[in-house]
Amino acid sequence: MRAVFFSDVHLLRDDERRTVLFLDFCRDILEKVDHVYILGDLFEFYHGFDGHIYPWYQSVADELKRLTGLGKRIDLIEGNHEFGMGSFFETYTNVSCSREPLSVQIDGRKCYLAHGDSSDRFCLGRILKSSFVYRTMDLLGPSLTWYGAKLASLVISRKEKPYNLKIKDIFRGYSLKILGEGYDVVIFAHSHITDRVDLQTATGTKLYLNCGDLGDHCDYISYTTDAGFALERYQHHLS
Repeated sequence: MRAVFFSDVHLLRDDERRTVLFLDFCRDILEKVDHVYILGDLFEFYHGFDGHIYPWYQSVADELKRLTGLGKRIDLIEGNHEFGMGSFFETYTNVSCSREPLSVQIDGRKCYLAHGDSSDRFCLGRILKSSFVYRTMDLLGPSLTWYGAKLASLVISRKEKPYNLKIKDIFRGYSLKILGEGYDVVIFAHSHITDRVDLQTATGTKLYLNCGDLGDHCDYISYTTDAGFALERYQHHLS
């Protein structure tokens, strides 16, 4: 089995570099694997509307559709920047989208996959992803929702994130809790910091990984049956 895990591309309307990076990553890396796991924040903002894909994301949706058409299995876990990808996005791309973490078996190992924003002490996403907010977005429609999200990002989005070893410890502590629930491997994203560490639990040594971010640092995780999990860096010619 060959799989890739990545997150935090944060595709933007007017950021051609990120779009080109992602499309090249699909053709150079994802074409060669069997299973793709996107662990959230592929988009800087996305809310699913029936029959609608934001025009500036059309090439991305088309590329995902092309990959699934080649027989690649793609699972997308929504991050804190995605607010209901919607059945139309799933139907168009054949990507399986989930609002919740995934529990999967990988070569006999029980793995917990999540964006990781629930590790925050105060998770704003729990408020922003309320049924009231979703209904409001649906009523506003794609255009007004997009501009509303852009205005909101000026207030609540942190462009400079003070990530440090303390953040690593928070994620490791949260993963240790999950591993204690019977998982062999935990993979998170969200922190934009790659990490790999063996953690001791009551039932033995377990593995925690963080895939970092693809958008700024070209980080991702690979898996093969022979080599296991590995932290990787995509050598993109425009990086």
